[in-house]
Amino acid sequence: MALFASLADWWKELAFSLQVFWSIGLCGLFLTLLQGLFSLVAGHHGDYQVDAHETQANSYLSLKTLSALFIGFGFGGAIFAQNGFSVLVAAVGGLIIGLFIATLYLGLMRVLHRLRSDGTALLWEAIGQRGRVYLRIPANESAPGEIQVAFGGRFLNVKAFTRGPELPTGTDVLVISVHGENALEVAKVSETSILP
Repeated sequence: MALFASLADWWKELAFSLQVFWSIGLCGLFLTLLQGLFSLVAGHHGDYQVDAHETQANSYLSLKTLSALFIGFGFGGAIFAQNGFSVLVAAVGGLIIGLFIATLYLGLMRVLHRLRSDGTALLWEAIGQRGRVYLRIPANESAPGEIQVAFGGRFLNVKAFTRGPELPTGTDVLVISVHGENALEVAKVSETSILP
């Protein structure tokens, strides 16, 4: 209780401009923590993409980017203001810090996206490996299912198609090729002996 009272006194003693900077920084921090909580509890990244084309490397204007900008602008502006700079200089300094942090975040996301994109090339390593159907695979390449297969030192769930009849969950399959950019083509193990 004494902590809240001292925080309230500290807040009242702040100039209005500092209260604004602190509020913006705390808002960004709260959004970041909330997204982390969604990630841990719900298994969701807690983010909202402004650009619907998530697969493009340049489309990362998101809630996380804005949170990073708010944190840098708010806390950066507060640091400038507390060190005697005018509100205008504090705002410009905070904006520069916020843009710097948001740019770092965007750069990191681009690197991670590039790694994820390059990871699809590793699907070629799965050819010849045996796996098991995790989600049923419809017949005649009509829609993807999913298999569990070990390759590249990892055990992964990967989208998969088959040219033959439907493959129910639990069917043992052999990976025969890569299908598109991020899926595999498989056949039932008993059928692989008649493949060309």
